[in-house]
Amino acid sequence: MSIARILLITLLISSGIVALTLFNLESGSGDNEVEEDAVKTLNKPKLETPPAAKSTPPNDMGMPGDESLDEAQIEREQISEALSHLGSQKEEERIEAVEQLGAYPSPDTEATLSQLLATDSNSEVRNAAALSLGSLDVPSDSTIAALLGGLDDQSEDVRFSALSTLEDFMLGQDEDSQTYKRIRSGLSAKADSSSLSEDLKDSIKEVLKDPASPNVPEAEPDN
Repeated sequence: MSIARILLITLLISSGIVALTLFNLESGSGDNEVEEDAVKTLNKPKLETPPAAKSTPPNDMGMPGDESLDEAQIEREQISEALSHLGSQKEEERIEAVEQLGAYPSPDTEATLSQLLATDSNSEVRNAAALSLGSLDVPSDSTIAALLGGLDDQSEDVRFSALSTLEDFMLGQDEDSQTYKRIRSGLSAKADSSSLSEDLKDSIKEVLKDPASPNVPEAEPDN
């Protein structure tokens, strides 16, 4: 074999090796780019899904809940429960029922408490009714009459509880209001009644005393 032919074969083999090497390098570069793209995709921060807007839970009718409706329902249930316990044979339960009615002032509960004050046979129940009526903002005429009648009650506790509630009503009213004048007129008549004890009449006079005109202390005699 001639030297020229050997050199030609050697050159062809070398060219093939060089071409194969370049092909492998290009393939490896492409794989690396794919791997880098995959890593970038995995490391890319995820967008958080915004939280759903809060909504008021629906009520039994499928409408949005209404706290006022819930409170009204609770009030009706409490009043109904109290009324059912008024007929209990246990004095403690009846007294608690009266106090519970006082916690929910309304024309209906006011009428019930006034009736209990005027007619119930248990003095403790009457006393609780006299005090529970004090939760009212403005008493009705029938309530004022029942409290004035309570001043003649056989129980001393009821008499003074009725007076205390009437005094609270007066303090909560303007002196020019009809409620204030009606209570003051009724107390003035009771203060002159011979049927009341002197202690109670003295207490009524203290209530009627004008707070703007306090008692002036007597001057000490000169030495």
